[in-house]
Amino acid sequence: MKAEVTTLDLGMARGLGAFRWFALLWAWVGLFAGREHLESVALGVAALSVATVVTAGTTAVTRPGLTRSMHIWLTVAEVVVASVLLLGEDLVYEPGRQQSLAWAWPAAGIIAMALALGPGWSIGSAVVLAVCSYVGESMLRGRGDWSVSAASKAALLVLAALSASAVVRVLRRAEAEISTARAREEMGVVLHDGVLQTLAVIQRRSTDDQLRALAAEQERDLREYIAGRSDRNTTDMGSRLRSVADVMAKRYKIVPTVVLADDLPDRSPTVIDEVARAVGEALNNAAKHSGADRITVFAEPDGDGVYCSVSDNGGGFDVGLARSQGRGLVKSIEHRIDKIGGRVAIRSSAAGTEVEIWVP
Repeated sequence: MKAEVTTLDLGMARGLGAFRWFALLWAWVGLFAGREHLESVALGVAALSVATVVTAGTTAVTRPGLTRSMHIWLTVAEVVVASVLLLGEDLVYEPGRQQSLAWAWPAAGIIAMALALGPGWSIGSAVVLAVCSYVGESMLRGRGDWSVSAASKAALLVLAALSASAVVRVLRRAEAEISTARAREEMGVVLHDGVLQTLAVIQRRSTDDQLRALAAEQERDLREYIAGRSDRNTTDMGSRLRSVADVMAKRYKIVPTVVLADDLPDRSPTVIDEVARAVGEALNNAAKHSGADRITVFAEPDGDGVYCSVSDNGGGFDVGLARSQGRGLVKSIEHRIDKIGGRVAIRSSAAGTEVEIWVP
């Protein structure tokens, strides 16, 4: 992976770095405070020294420009070292000593997994570390039972994974919302100083009613986008498709027939926006280029997804030629639907054109 971590990732990584050092310091204090119960001082010091090297490495690379792949490899190394520490506790302490060599330090690897790879990896790492703790504390001591100490440690590790995953997810969603708001604000300034003023001039000075109506429509859409108010935020596919058909009717004086099933499923605003834009492109092409006097928009559930079509009785076109030339009808529609995991079929002849869309 070549992608760089975001500012949020860096902030969380730095906070996690502080936790690592405090947890590691506590492990060192615990090691020397309980040194009379050690079977191998050298082995205990060596184990925590490796943990110290890993912690120093993660701290050194937590900086702007850090690639996500570097972060992932260090996180994997951290979990591996934590597993070894938990497995080796019986070799460091004398039998019967209920003391952890790593203390809270393994939790850092679980939190880092949530940051680098996501909830599944974090929870999986917690389970692996819990098993290692059980083996290191119980089975190697000859008891072979699930002790209260091992159960508590396992519960804390899993809780750390669940909590870290939830926090990371919420923070990243908040970051995305803030980034969107900032981008909208910056774009609003640019649009207001340029595009919106141009559209206003067109409405005042143009003698072409159709051009003035189009300029007014575009100005309204842009202002709604800047303000964050738009029917593009809806999850109702039917209302959005009707809205697109209404816009085309006003623009080209051709009223499309809209036939929609009553049980169209809701979809995310992003999916509906891409479908509506694709349908709008098909309607635009039919009204502007085909010479059709009848256009139909149809949509119905298709299994767990949605089937949608735009058909007309116009003159048609060469689909293969349009695709090779990268024309908007083919390129724009197929690209939009491909982004949301759907597929498109376009058939055209002298009897008319039909654009079919399947959305998962």
